[in-house]
Amino acid sequence: MSHLFEHGESGGPPFSDHKHASRKIKVCHVVATTEGAPWMFEQLRDLRDRHGMDVHAVVSGQEGGLVNKLRAAGIPYHVSDFGSGAPQRVVGMVLAILKLALLFRRERFDVVQTHIFLSMLMGRPAAWLADVPVRLAMIAGPFHLEAHTSRWIERSTYWMDTTLIPSCEKSLQLCRAMGIRDERLSLIHYSVDEEKFDPALTPPANIRVELGLPPDAPLICMVAFFYPPLPSNSWIPADVRGRAVKGHEDLVRAAPAILSEFPKAKFLLVGSGWGPQGEAYMEEVKEFVRRMNLQESIIFVGYRADVNNVLREADVAVQASLNENLGGTIEALMMERPMVATRVGGMVDSVLDGETGVLVKASSPDDLARGIIELLRDPERARAMGRSGRKLMLEQFSLRKTVSDFEQLYSELLRRETQRRRHYSLLISLYRLMLAMPIFFYFSTRLILMDMFFPVYLPNYLSRIKHLIWRLLSFALAPLAKITPQWAKRMLRARYD
Repeated sequence: MSHLFEHGESGGPPFSDHKHASRKIKVCHVVATTEGAPWMFEQLRDLRDRHGMDVHAVVSGQEGGLVNKLRAAGIPYHVSDFGSGAPQRVVGMVLAILKLALLFRRERFDVVQTHIFLSMLMGRPAAWLADVPVRLAMIAGPFHLEAHTSRWIERSTYWMDTTLIPSCEKSLQLCRAMGIRDERLSLIHYSVDEEKFDPALTPPANIRVELGLPPDAPLICMVAFFYPPLPSNSWIPADVRGRAVKGHEDLVRAAPAILSEFPKAKFLLVGSGWGPQGEAYMEEVKEFVRRMNLQESIIFVGYRADVNNVLREADVAVQASLNENLGGTIEALMMERPMVATRVGGMVDSVLDGETGVLVKASSPDDLARGIIELLRDPERARAMGRSGRKLMLEQFSLRKTVSDFEQLYSELLRRETQRRRHYSLLISLYRLMLAMPIFFYFSTRLILMDMFFPVYLPNYLSRIKHLIWRLLSFALAPLAKITPQWAKRMLRARYD
């Protein structure tokens, strides 16, 4: 199913064939969502507007904020059924992958690039089956590389892509640790639109007036969705199972130490709950704040479309994540806000300790408080860090640089691949389809049996079998109950309960 606007050229061999040498590079980005993902929209828009590419998107539905942006910008988009990626849907996943492969073949994309793990799970085999010339996966962060199940899937399938694009140094090192060679890796950071996040052109939101705060109240601002605590399974890194990944509770716990030295300080938690479970978790955090009697100091601002304007007024920006790529560090540093961030994932790439901000230990409210107090005590040094932060962002994390890096990577890989052979060969696709059958059987068997049935369902089944045996024994031995001593009954119950 596809929904198209301003259809670009399609069909024909890749652009480097002589008679098609002037054809635009045709690019498709794949993301399994209809909300968020502003970075993908901005990347496609600028690849078209600055580099003249023919850009398309694949999303998971017809309605949502991301879809509205694509429509408004006239970027063609196609809808694919990504489902949940659950192993129970293996047949549905196979059909969805085949439909996506047919879409790629029909549109004759030169480049297909996936974002986030679920998109890769479907888009990677589809692009490989379709024989797309250049197949890329942009790794959104270290999360899926640190979880058991998603890590072995990545290690076992990365060869289907032409190149992987880690978006932080941590992800790059994790890829190397899996044995992926450097020639198949290209580090490119996610970024934000530097024109939107420019303190010289961004008026303050007047958030102090809006919320009735004193004009001299130090503002500590954390911009992050409220994600619910993560489940405890093999899809989740061991160190964050059962925990809320953004660290809101750590900031709440850090607040009393900060308020003891800066009693007028106000903490702005900007962001809504991610889905119904996220909203429920946000209510839990609010209750936690009430129990600590901090409701006068910690303010839940909710979703704001003017995050740049709100950040413009912050004295300190905070990212307290337990596992992260770049988090909200780029936006805050672009706005020249001094950062306090946990020493995890890609945040160490953007927040240079002592230069553009302060790095603190993850899951440590005491160290988080130390970092915030350090910046509040020395406003001049904090402002200097903010200026250094914007300078670094413009040099390494701007949208212009990211898109330029993409253009160079696409062009280089496309020249190499099309010199090697012609693509979209039906014979190659049929050969890969036959090869995919045993590969998919191996993956589905390992995933269902080793990662789900044995660790999750088998213990449950054994417990049920044990309970059934006890019931059968109880029924069979019921006639003997009247002559069985009480101590024997207690021993049997203790043994089988």
